[in-house]
Amino acid sequence: MKILFNNNNLSGLVIFRIDIINHFISEGHEVILVSPKGNNEDMKKIPQQAKFIPINVNRTSTGIAENIKYLKQLNKVLKAEKPDYMFNFTIKPNVYGSIAAKLQGVPSTCMIAGLGYAFSHNDFKSKVARALYRFSMKFTQHIMVLNESNYKTVIEKKISSENKVIWLRGGEGVNLNNYPFYDNTADDTRFVFIARLIPDKGYREFTQAAKAVKDKYANVHFHVIGGYDEGYPNAITKAEVERDVENGYIEYLGTFSNMLEVYSRPGTVITIPSYYSEGLNRSLMEACSCGKPIITTNIFGCKETVEDGVNGFLVEPKNVQSLVDAITRYIELSKEQKRQMSLESRKFAQSRFDVNNVIAVYDDIITKAIKA
Repeated sequence: MKILFNNNNLSGLVIFRIDIINHFISEGHEVILVSPKGNNEDMKKIPQQAKFIPINVNRTSTGIAENIKYLKQLNKVLKAEKPDYMFNFTIKPNVYGSIAAKLQGVPSTCMIAGLGYAFSHNDFKSKVARALYRFSMKFTQHIMVLNESNYKTVIEKKISSENKVIWLRGGEGVNLNNYPFYDNTADDTRFVFIARLIPDKGYREFTQAAKAVKDKYANVHFHVIGGYDEGYPNAITKAEVERDVENGYIEYLGTFSNMLEVYSRPGTVITIPSYYSEGLNRSLMEACSCGKPIITTNIFGCKETVEDGVNGFLVEPKNVQSLVDAITRYIELSKEQKRQMSLESRKFAQSRFDVNNVIAVYDDIITKAIKA
């Protein structure tokens, strides 16, 4: 069977869905990846057995001419490759991939990993995006979502009928073998923010909390990891980050191609006070698997990674004092309590986030498509 994966960036395929892709290859399926070209590191991660077709797409543009051009590109690819099934990820591939698949008679499934800006805002751009979603999702066989809130929203906003929606309760899953447990015992503590540098991920709450805590405790560090997203409305600027670094609130570490370099460091607490409309936060799942305590917000897409007080702490979104209190609570734990919290994170990941559960869902979709 020929299976096509369509995304608006290559990293989304080779980082988040590589276990699914490798599974289908191991089962003897022909796999095609369609996305814009990535950086050298992402290009190297493309499995040799997979065919990669580069395609142009501007993920933030709402221009009609440009989006029609993208639809034509997808239509051309499907017409040439004649896949038996198509999986789409992120908003533009979901919308235009579903339409192209319908035009070429290819069954498809879309993943709405997070509802994001299109559903958390009500400007013209967001309204257009929601309208396009409602129209295009009529043509897809299934829609995968990653948390309860998104499941309900997709149905209540009439994006799709309930019978088409698949709720992946463990998100996109983590390969537990690739994200092993690391001893987190250390004298110093590093609170690490990992996310795109946009306000909705809680960057400013993190830096304000860092300022408050660093004035009181020694041997405590605040690290920021993530790339700039200049195309996102009101994104955090390089100048703002540089100012926070100069003021001594944070250390900016840039981005990492191998996140195990971060998760393996002892004394690490992953701290993401996001209020973004998440699917199920990938960094939090990976960190859990590696035995890192978690501090995050009590919102869908984040709270699923924490049992409050057991493997981390939940805080109120947009509430700096709530975040400061949680960070302080962790600092004042005994070494044994911190060690136990780390062990509980690994147990949590083993019970909730095993990628093999997700692979079984994809297998079921393909099996039913073969029988249809």
